[in-house]
Amino acid sequence: MNSLAAKFASGIARLTPFSKGESDPTSSVKAATRWIATLPIGDAFKCQQSILSELKRLNENSSQFTKDRLAVLMLLDEKAQDLQDTLVRQYLRNPRMSRSVESQLWHAVYGLYWESARGYYTVIQLFSTRSDKSPYENLIPLITLRAIRAFGHLLKWRSIRYQPAGEKLWLRLHNLYRIAENEGFHRQPLQAYAEDSAPCSCESAYLHISMLSLANTGTLYPKQLDLLDRWLKGWHAQLQLDRRMNADVPSFVVDLSADHGPRRARKPDLNKPMRFWTTSALLQKLDELTAALHAGSTPEQLGLTESARTPESLELLKHLQLSWSSLASREQRRAPRAAMKRMFDVAHGLSAIINQLKVVDAPANVSPYGSGLNYSEADDVQVYGFITDRTRERVSQMQAPVTQRSPDVESWVMHDESECGFGAIIESRDKDWLRVGALVCLKSHESSQWHLGIVRRLSRVNNDSSSVGIETFAEIPALVMLYDPPTPSAYTVDGVDLNSASQPHASLWLDSGDDKGSVIIDPVHFMPGRTFLIHHASEPKKIALGTPIDHSEGWIRVMTKPCVEPVSA
Repeated sequence: MNSLAAKFASGIARLTPFSKGESDPTSSVKAATRWIATLPIGDAFKCQQSILSELKRLNENSSQFTKDRLAVLMLLDEKAQDLQDTLVRQYLRNPRMSRSVESQLWHAVYGLYWESARGYYTVIQLFSTRSDKSPYENLIPLITLRAIRAFGHLLKWRSIRYQPAGEKLWLRLHNLYRIAENEGFHRQPLQAYAEDSAPCSCESAYLHISMLSLANTGTLYPKQLDLLDRWLKGWHAQLQLDRRMNADVPSFVVDLSADHGPRRARKPDLNKPMRFWTTSALLQKLDELTAALHAGSTPEQLGLTESARTPESLELLKHLQLSWSSLASREQRRAPRAAMKRMFDVAHGLSAIINQLKVVDAPANVSPYGSGLNYSEADDVQVYGFITDRTRERVSQMQAPVTQRSPDVESWVMHDESECGFGAIIESRDKDWLRVGALVCLKSHESSQWHLGIVRRLSRVNNDSSSVGIETFAEIPALVMLYDPPTPSAYTVDGVDLNSASQPHASLWLDSGDDKGSVIIDPVHFMPGRTFLIHHASEPKKIALGTPIDHSEGWIRVMTKPCVEPVSA
């Protein structure tokens, strides 16, 4: 009997993950470890949310961090790293996800980074104001490095949403670096997490974040920001902070007392806590990488990650060379801006743009009543023998084309323009499509001509509005239908080759003259060398797809070349 009772009690103990004194996962490392073992391993989002909830509760209920509670914070942070990486990959690999899913993933990732940064920052602040020896003093270099990296992730993920820094993130980050510098461990190499491939110092992590900020001009895609973040991990050796400015070489500067990031060193106030660095060695590294890629080396061979492709690597390297170079060698604006305020119709996405061009190309009706005289005109002829001016005026108003507003078209107020594009500040709360690389067409209310453009710059002004920069195409788009060329088939029905009866693809043709042209198509139809029949001219001609010029989600612009073989109409 006693044996049966003992077995029953043992079973109950196994079912209950915590003893009476350890019902709270944040009460001790042992309790946290046992609680983590009960999490659903197959559901990364649910696991991450559970750890996030405990981190938040730990931060809110800890008026005074002890060494044990710090150990719990570090354990929860470490166990969340793989889960966090999984959610980050999901976010970056699915740029077309719905707004609700995007928001859920973004807030999950951002929330965990915030609670980790918040917990570590509290501990470090308590340490910096101590009057006696701290029981966790030996852990301060490690948790300072983790805190700096966490604040860097917060800045990066705000950039992914094109949001300003806010929340005094830069000021807190500067404060962490000053503590590391004052305590003398700012250049001590440490391994922040067990899965890190190489050690890193607080200074290197701080410079890493600063260089990422300098490159973020509102023109990079989220994937490009993430790719640059990974590249920078291998370039730490080329960067070092200095208290003095070297006037002989271009320098960057950061003010440790200001709530903003780094800037180019022009006339720094030396009475403030300034830190300087140069990018000469790193720019030389970028030149070598660019030359090696042009010579045929792959990004993986050059340490630019195995997933990076050569064209996108060259594009990003060019952007970095401009962002991190001296002011004199930076690319200036191609055309000056002029202030203006004018209403424009804007449609976005390849399908919506094609629909608008279809409306423009549709023939206008001769009369709202069909051909011949309408009722009022016929009545005038019968009564007066002629058509009166009053009837002519009324009929002309009736025959004026009525523009029905498409739900795909929005009205924007453009605030500036140049030869290359437009700038606007628009309401963006419900525009989940608005991102760098979005394809748009636009026309002023006074014009009937649509122009193609690409969103090249985007920054959130606040929760409701965004500043948008649009680069416009010099060519006027023409709607064309691309047909797959007929292929011989052994199987026919009533003499019709069913293999050749594929649906045409609506596309946008951009004619550059001299038999040079390009076409914007859906990426699913692109394959280098693929041939199409095009019917935008008086007689059909055959073209072959060449190299891509530009692309983003849902569209790709490709060079075309004519095929010399004759085409039967």
